[in-house]
Amino acid sequence: MSSAKVDRLERFPLIARDRTHGGAAPTGAIDFSVSVNPLGPPPAAIAEFHRAAEAIARYPNPYPEALAARIADWTGVATDRILVGNGSTHLIYLLARCCNWRRPMIVTPTFSEIANALIAAGAAPRAIELDHARDFALPFDQIAQALDCGADAIFLGRPNSPTGSLIGLAEARAIADECARHGAACVFDEAFIDFAAGARSAIALIDAARGPIVLRSLTKIFALAGLRLGYVAAAPATIARLRAGLEPWAVNAIAERVGFACLDDAHDYLSRTHELVARERERIGAALAELPDLRVYPSAANFLMVELRGARGVATDGLGRFMLERGLILRDLSALPGCGAGMYRIGIRTPDDNHRLIRAAHEFHGENRR
Repeated sequence: MSSAKVDRLERFPLIARDRTHGGAAPTGAIDFSVSVNPLGPPPAAIAEFHRAAEAIARYPNPYPEALAARIADWTGVATDRILVGNGSTHLIYLLARCCNWRRPMIVTPTFSEIANALIAAGAAPRAIELDHARDFALPFDQIAQALDCGADAIFLGRPNSPTGSLIGLAEARAIADECARHGAACVFDEAFIDFAAGARSAIALIDAARGPIVLRSLTKIFALAGLRLGYVAAAPATIARLRAGLEPWAVNAIAERVGFACLDDAHDYLSRTHELVARERERIGAALAELPDLRVYPSAANFLMVELRGARGVATDGLGRFMLERGLILRDLSALPGCGAGMYRIGIRTPDDNHRLIRAAHEFHGENRR
C-alpha cells in the first residue's frame, strides 16, 4: 500500500479497548443494562434445559454440525455457510484471529468487543464515526473514503448497538458490493436483528463465492445469556477457514440441545416478542421524550439510546446515579468509543419494569426542575 494511502487512513481515529459491559446488576436490582428478550427463554427451551442435565457427564459434539444444519434451514441457506459458536462474541474473536485483518474500520459507536478482538489479534482498528446530529445516520461517504484509503475490513451493526439504527438491505448490499470491489471484508453484526420485525438479514446477500460475513446471536433473541449461543454466516470458503481455526467443544451439550428447542418453538415466540418489544419501545420512548433535557434516539431494536444534555446545571452522569439509587441499572455509555457523557442504553423489559423506569425518569426530571 502506498504511503499516501496510509497517511489518509490515519485521519480516522484509532479505537481504544473498552471492557465496560452491562449485566452485572446487584441482587434485587432491575437490570436495564442488558438487552435480551423480556419474555425470557421459550418454555420449550426451559424444559429441554432440565432434560439435558443428564448430558453433563458426556462430551458434547466436537463441532455442532447438526445444529448448524438446523440453523441453515431456519435462515434459508446451505449448511456450508453456517458455523455455530459459544455466542457471537466468541465468533468475533475467531474472525479476528483467523482473518488477520491489518487495517480494519469499525462504524462507531458499536459493540466494544469488536475492537477489543481486533486489538487482541494485533490489528489497530480505526473508527468511522456516526453523526450525532443526524441521529447516528450511517456516513456512506466515509465508508467509501476508508476503502479508498486501504481499509481491509468494514464492521457495522444491523441494527447497531447502542444506537438502535438499522440500515435497509439495499443499503447493506451497496456497502458489501463496495467492499468487494476494494477486496475488503464486510462484516455485519446482526445480534439484534431478530427483534426488528420485518427486517431482512444480510445473510440473503451471501452467495457461493462471496458476500458479507454476518454475525448472529441466539443468546439475545431467546434470552440465553447464561448459556451463550451464536453463529456466523458467510461464503463456504470463509466458513471453512473459520472452522479450521475453531477449537473443538466450543458449544456445550446443554446449549446445543436448548438451541434446537428454541428453533422448534420460534414462530409463535418471535411473534409475541415483536408485539411486546414494539409496544414497549414506543411507550418508553414517548414517555422519555416528554422530558425536555433528555434526547431519545430512534431505534429498531429491543433497546433505546438516550442522552441527558445537562441543561441548567444537571450533571450528565446524574441520570444513571439517580436510577441506581432506586434499584434500576442503565448501561452507561460515557466510556464507549463514539459516545460520551450523559449517554445511556436502556433495554426493553417487562411492562411493569418499564413502568418503574418511566416513573423514576419523571421523578428525576421533577427533582432537577426545583
